[in-house]
Amino acid sequence: MRLLSYMKFMVVIRRLGGAELTFLPTTIKDAIARKVFDSRGSISIEVDIYTESGFGSFSAPSGASKGKYEAVAFPIGGVDEAVSIFESDVAPELIGLDSLNQFEIDSVLLQVDGTDNFSKIGGATALSTSIANAKAAASSLDLPLYRYLGGMLSYVLPLPLGNVVGGGVHSKAGLLDIQEILVLPLNVDSFFKAAQVNVSVYWQILREAPSNVILGRNDENAWVVNLEFEDALKLVRRACNYIEEKYDVKIGIGVDIAASSLWNGEKGKYVYPRKGLALTSEEQFNFVKNVIEEFNLIYIEDPFREDDFSSFARLTELFPNRLICGDDLYVTNAERLRYGARQRCGNSVIIKPNQVGTLTGTIMAIDTALTSNFIPIMSHRSGENVDPSIAHLAVAFRCPIIKTGVIGGERIAKINELIRIEEDLGEKAEIARLEVD
Repeated sequence: MRLLSYMKFMVVIRRLGGAELTFLPTTIKDAIARKVFDSRGSISIEVDIYTESGFGSFSAPSGASKGKYEAVAFPIGGVDEAVSIFESDVAPELIGLDSLNQFEIDSVLLQVDGTDNFSKIGGATALSTSIANAKAAASSLDLPLYRYLGGMLSYVLPLPLGNVVGGGVHSKAGLLDIQEILVLPLNVDSFFKAAQVNVSVYWQILREAPSNVILGRNDENAWVVNLEFEDALKLVRRACNYIEEKYDVKIGIGVDIAASSLWNGEKGKYVYPRKGLALTSEEQFNFVKNVIEEFNLIYIEDPFREDDFSSFARLTELFPNRLICGDDLYVTNAERLRYGARQRCGNSVIIKPNQVGTLTGTIMAIDTALTSNFIPIMSHRSGENVDPSIAHLAVAFRCPIIKTGVIGGERIAKINELIRIEEDLGEKAEIARLEVD
């Protein structure tokens, strides 16, 4: 596993001569957990980490569409039990440790939990602690998180993948069974311009839509529409065409089918309840293939259920220059990703830190993606916080895409932070480039 350059350097400096150096007071002196709310109003956990000279805090997001191989968010007793376990079992093990040693902190979390999916302390507790610690360490050194984690090599801003029309489990109304229709600016010269393009497409959809088509917004502030899949794609395409001409940009369209949420194991079919369809695996493959070709989609996330590696491989072979992305298939798990990468089951992967529970696990998944020629896509969850940390992670770990919504306070928090990072980098700042057909 790649050691993070700046973190490793500071740990070495601290230990020169076998003695702790007094000018880097990064020892953890306190750790606190509390209950908070996420953007859906669901209760989550927030962890504060205090060092001798710094502070970090983070609250875990939550997903409505969850892969079955994800870390368990909370123990059986829920958030109350998670807070209690943190106070009795986790916090005492953290006090006195060096916050700079992220890998040791995360190892302690694994050891205290003792399971393979964080079912004892909860993946939400683990992630909140892990990222809060990294933020505390960065604060102790008076560094922005992206610079602390990524060092001087982190200067590329990700392209924003924005959810503009939503359905599936994220939306309680509308006719869309698939989860998201997304847009991705491709040839912009700054992150600010890319974010502006996404916002412009978002509002242009409202202008293009016939009356009574827009029903409101969903969990991620995407439009809920009274349209079936193909008509919704046509609406988004019209909006993109207008904005492409206005801003002289190219905009790719993508979808998140979230096929695992459509799969009915008893029937052995993908069930689209709002559309009244039930498709076999082969019919699902042909449906996805036809939609890609008809609408020239450049991004296709979770087109098949979370165990169907072979269909991902077939689709990738058929469309090698499109982004065939696994979310539930890989759940930010390096081992699953290594298995899938050997068979070319996709060429991109969603990175959701709360799926794996620690910053170390997240780094391992990203490293596996990069060494396997997969594109890592840093991602939000539908139940989010206003914390901008994933913006820092995307830059620090050189993820060329960030999936973080278009509008809404919890989404804009990440977008505005990337604008600030772009400003902080100054002339060194670059925007990611993608070669897709």
